[in-house]
Amino acid sequence: MKEKLIKALDLAIAKFLAVRRNEEDTLVVLAFHSVIDSMEDLQTGLLDPFQPMTVQDVEFVATLLRRRGFRLVTGNDLDAGNVRGPAAWLTFDDGYANNLKLLPLARRNDMPLTVFISSGNVASGEAFWWDVLFREESKRGTPAAAIAARRERLKACPPDEIRAAIVTSYGEGAMRPVADIDRPMTPAEVAALSREPLVEIGNHTHSHTILTVVDSGTQLSDIRRCQEELHRLTGRLPISIAFPNGAFDRGTLAAAAELGLRFGVTCLPRQTHPASFQTVNDRLTIGRFASIRHGRIEREVALATARTGFGQLRAERDRRLNAERCRG
Repeated sequence: MKEKLIKALDLAIAKFLAVRRNEEDTLVVLAFHSVIDSMEDLQTGLLDPFQPMTVQDVEFVATLLRRRGFRLVTGNDLDAGNVRGPAAWLTFDDGYANNLKLLPLARRNDMPLTVFISSGNVASGEAFWWDVLFREESKRGTPAAAIAARRERLKACPPDEIRAAIVTSYGEGAMRPVADIDRPMTPAEVAALSREPLVEIGNHTHSHTILTVVDSGTQLSDIRRCQEELHRLTGRLPISIAFPNGAFDRGTLAAAAELGLRFGVTCLPRQTHPASFQTVNDRLTIGRFASIRHGRIEREVALATARTGFGQLRAERDRRLNAERCRG
């Protein structure tokens, strides 16, 4: 009830107080995952339906942002100090091969984007565990709510324990993707994608580790391994990282800084003001909106691009509290 009230109030604010075109120091980061041709593709049961957007959905998001005066940027623009006007950063997590469907759209519309890749799935070719969970439980007739509940429980475990639980439940063969729609990119595809001038490749850890469930040494090694793998494939070290599930702590930020990562994106739904970055931790705890879904795009884009509402104020409070803990 409280969440619905906050969203209703923020929608009212969004209706009257959108970010103005001349407000230069505003960055809105949006998070996406799978990209499909149409929502009918979900009927295959191969993808967790919580995440996907269609190619047309992504094009609509970019169009709405530009209509509102937002320029599309990546972490490379931030690093160059080249963010002017209200800016939006389109990010795609995990490294799904289906993200390659975006390339014709990006080229046609001059649409820059960042793909945050979990290098472990690229190396192994295995499907992402949450899709395996959804696929196999759907075959058994498990209700969607129960599948989602198990997914959330598994997120509290380290990656090796998650994989062991999935294999125990469904067998080793279940880890194999079924089709192009649910597979990760191949190493060759990552290398080719990195050569696209509109695409930035970012770090999403090697094992898609929710970093706060492992110790600081494991965090460092997992982020480092992803850096090394992506450097080997692309010839470049990523400068941006998306923390899986948006989770971070003191060890996370220390590891990212040690490895030379310049920018980190979380899942705290708040706008960012790059000119106000004062510390490394400010750059590594950039807010990101992960609530944009098929069927509610206009509403969620309006919320993300409005002047700061109650939801964003709460996200900024949470960021500051977490930053205080990280400074220890």
